[in-house]
Amino acid sequence: MSMFLKSLNLFKIAKGVLKIKTEIGKWGENSLFSRHTIKEVIMEESTTNTQIPTVTSFMTRAANVFASPAELYSEVATQPVKASSWSIPYIVSMLLALVFTYALFSNPILRQQIYDMQERTWKEQVASGKMTQGQYEQMTNGMESSGPVMFMIIGGGTSVIMISLIFFGLALIVWLIVRVGLKATASYGKILEILGLASIISIAGTIVTLLLMNAFNSMYATPGASLLILSSFDPASTAHRFIAAVNIFTIWESVISGLGIAKISGKPYSVGVGVMVGLWVIWVIVSSLLGLGVR
Repeated sequence: MSMFLKSLNLFKIAKGVLKIKTEIGKWGENSLFSRHTIKEVIMEESTTNTQIPTVTSFMTRAANVFASPAELYSEVATQPVKASSWSIPYIVSMLLALVFTYALFSNPILRQQIYDMQERTWKEQVASGKMTQGQYEQMTNGMESSGPVMFMIIGGGTSVIMISLIFFGLALIVWLIVRVGLKATASYGKILEILGLASIISIAGTIVTLLLMNAFNSMYATPGASLLILSSFDPASTAHRFIAAVNIFTIWESVISGLGIAKISGKPYSVGVGVMVGLWVIWVIVSSLLGLGVR
């Protein structure tokens, strides 16, 4: 009897051990499943959170320059450089410069005003001894007898060169300010992208300027403060040149590009806008004193 009880107890103990092992195995499987499930969820969440936003097309970006510049530059700041953002506005600006030049030549009143401004410059050079009277007469006769081809070569060629110098030169200056002054790591291409998109505003301003010049038959009819003194505008006056340089579209472009600079540098809007508006003010002062663009 005693042996039977001992055997029964051993059987119960073995059965209990087997049950414990079975439960441990089930727990292990469930735990393993849970670990795999949690890992999959974490990986799925990580993938979702690190998805790269879709890069918008150039046309969408161009529209957002006017409709939603903050949203536009938030995208530009987080995406690789998209060359079309600056190359297309650059090409359009050069083509528009040629159209602008041809439109001026086609208007006899505006064409004569251009001739008058050039003659005034040459007379000043004769008075200062930089040009002889014979050279002045020769250049004057050549200018008046030049046809549309020569006008386009000189006027259009000069415009294309100036656009290129300002486009890439300004980007270089801003890039140096961002790298040295704002301590940001933005590339030169990223600065080109920001300024290129903002230059779409300048393109619109050029079209408006051409319409105003033809409407008022005046080279000084620009979308800005010059309209207030159009009837009495004196290109020889520094004050009048300063007033003429206050252009709505250039101010607008400076503010919008400043938003982009703030985005890529991680600085407040006031800092980025302050940089670009400050550069615009410097340009206005220098161009007014030297008579650049208006003579």
